[in-house]
Amino acid sequence: MKSKKPLIVALTLISLGGFFLVYRPTPLDHALTTEWIENTFPQNPNDETILPFGYTLGNWPLQFQGEPIVTRLTYQKGPPTQFIESMVQIWRPVEVELTLFGPKTLVKGLGSDRWRVCFKSGFSCTQEKKVLWKALFPDEKLHRSDSISLTWFDGLDPLSARGVHLNIRTSTYQIDRFAVITETGAIQIFSLKTVLNPVGLEGRELFMKTLSSLKVKDDLASNRAWAESKIKSVSLQSVKGITDARVRFQRLIQIQNWIYSLLSVDPTQLASYFHLAGTTHLLAMDLLKSKQKYFENQEAWILNFKPLIGTLIAYAKDFKNSELEVKNMEALLQDILIEEKKLSH
Repeated sequence: MKSKKPLIVALTLISLGGFFLVYRPTPLDHALTTEWIENTFPQNPNDETILPFGYTLGNWPLQFQGEPIVTRLTYQKGPPTQFIESMVQIWRPVEVELTLFGPKTLVKGLGSDRWRVCFKSGFSCTQEKKVLWKALFPDEKLHRSDSISLTWFDGLDPLSARGVHLNIRTSTYQIDRFAVITETGAIQIFSLKTVLNPVGLEGRELFMKTLSSLKVKDDLASNRAWAESKIKSVSLQSVKGITDARVRFQRLIQIQNWIYSLLSVDPTQLASYFHLAGTTHLLAMDLLKSKQKYFENQEAWILNFKPLIGTLIAYAKDFKNSELEVKNMEALLQDILIEEKKLSH
């Protein structure tokens, strides 16, 4: 009787070969190196630039290359019972865009200290790391052939941002995703996409300064109070009285960013969506009636006004007894459509 050993060995080798063809190693298979971030939260901060987003509070830029930073928002089911899924800051159209994702607790009971220990080894917390990897890299199939690296980033200040940094580099652009992890395990992802040119480099350098300024908290109360105080200080009547159109536009965009900041910590107040629609309407009408171009990117902003108010209407409809607010927001949208129609003739 012939031995079956050669057949078994052959089948084993075929199986292993198939495994290695299918299996693709990821950075999770190795212990992560630590990327140290310098802590630069200003000692005497300018209240105008300190903004909370979720569990973080930091010194956020209001402008990039002399142009105001505006935000794009698309409707995603969630509020008022859950955080807004994401919002996108347009630092420079196409070239520099930052996506701010709402906080999530992916693995209960696993805070930043325990995550740090997990990533010191390629063999521990394998299931937990897979959950985080899926949240950090949902579009993995689009980047299989690209250069990918993963590091643990940290700072010496106990309140500084720490977590996981995923870097994806293609032939034309770079994506840097930072998963900031709180002590109690809430995770907030910031994803910066930049082109590989001097503009992109400047955007990456500015964002790293912002990241290094972040202080991370475990509750939303103080961040909510900070954002609310900024909104309460706003007088739209005084903004309308600003005669310098460029300054007026910048102020309206700044107010928009304060409202976005408030929405990131508290998506439960219908008034915030309504006020954002109202501010957007003022800015849109101002720009549409203006006969002069004040900012290089203002045409891109105008294109975003209609879908933005449409998004805010969709969010408002998810609130109970919001019929009056929805009707008023629809009227604001109609105003913009009428003004655009006038310009087209």
